[in-house]
Amino acid sequence: MSKAAEQAQQIQQDVWIEINRAHLLHNFGLLQDAAGPNTGILAVIKANAYGHGLPEVAQTLKDKAVYLGVASLHDALSLKTIVPAEKIFLFGRMLDAKLPAAVAEDFTLSVSGHEEARDIAELSGKLGKISRIHIKVDTGMGRMGIPFRDALPVIKKIAGLKHLTPEGIYTHFPSADAENGFTEKQLHDFSLLLEALDRKGIRFRYRHAANSAAALRIRTPILNLCRPGLLLYGISAISPVPTNHFKPVLSMKARVLLTKRLAAGDSAGYGRSFIAEKPVNIAVLPVGYSHGYPFRCSGRAEVLYKGKRYPVAGRVSMDYLIICLGNDTASVGEDMTLIGSSAADAITAEEIADWAGTIPYEVVTRLPLTVPRLVV
Repeated sequence: MSKAAEQAQQIQQDVWIEINRAHLLHNFGLLQDAAGPNTGILAVIKANAYGHGLPEVAQTLKDKAVYLGVASLHDALSLKTIVPAEKIFLFGRMLDAKLPAAVAEDFTLSVSGHEEARDIAELSGKLGKISRIHIKVDTGMGRMGIPFRDALPVIKKIAGLKHLTPEGIYTHFPSADAENGFTEKQLHDFSLLLEALDRKGIRFRYRHAANSAAALRIRTPILNLCRPGLLLYGISAISPVPTNHFKPVLSMKARVLLTKRLAAGDSAGYGRSFIAEKPVNIAVLPVGYSHGYPFRCSGRAEVLYKGKRYPVAGRVSMDYLIICLGNDTASVGEDMTLIGSSAADAITAEEIADWAGTIPYEVVTRLPLTVPRLVV
């Protein structure tokens, strides 16, 4: 039994998530190496650190990243209580009702237009603050950001506002994993904008664009901050995975709740989608779609038990998962691995995503806070 499994047993957990601190630090180091010595890391830990646990990840990366980045005021406020000395970058746009708290707490804010910057500046003046902002330029993502064609005059107006420090400028790559030239065009346009701003005496401490996919294949002196997200956790949305040096940080395990023998013709689970063709043993795990395990893994997925794969039998229920053991046996209280490694084999978040017909981002970010995270 692993140390984490023993810990889970001591606190009587039936299902839990393990966060490998050494793997997280290893991945951070690889990304820093890829970025180069003159480029800092803005570690993206939004969405509860991609489901890995905001407190666990933030405390591990403390004093290592230039910024910790989140996408909601709630997460930013939580993060400040966890690591009060860290610089926090708040992606997206704040609604008017949330802006005072964001400014009061000295979060670095993303800005997508002059009116937004003006509102932040006015509020900062009233609160006696000087707010750090990073100006976002839309070079092709089509979401947040000042459209590239309008960026130069708008940024000039923003640079003239009081009570603001325009610390950074950035853009967003929608298809950095594709070799279609679009990312290179975005980078070219962004570079032209920076040159035009420089001629007008407008310069920024931080210039960033590279997400996980771009971090591994783009290195340019015009960028000095990198924004890795999914790859920080050892997960890749690119197929095939670009490198095998990154290590998965998250494992998910559950303890056997019940075992029984089914006779030929017996069914298991809702809809009777699993009917035993011959006598088999089954194990019931106390985990289901309420724990974030995808319903579409029904009848498709596998789990690991003592290094061997066993299929999910029938439908994933809200709170239970049935595993077909064939003629093998398991004991109540033993742990099985839903995501992670066991002996020489491993089930990855990418594999779960394939079974569920989705993306690995969704697999991990849907893991609820009710499932405890244990740092190993």
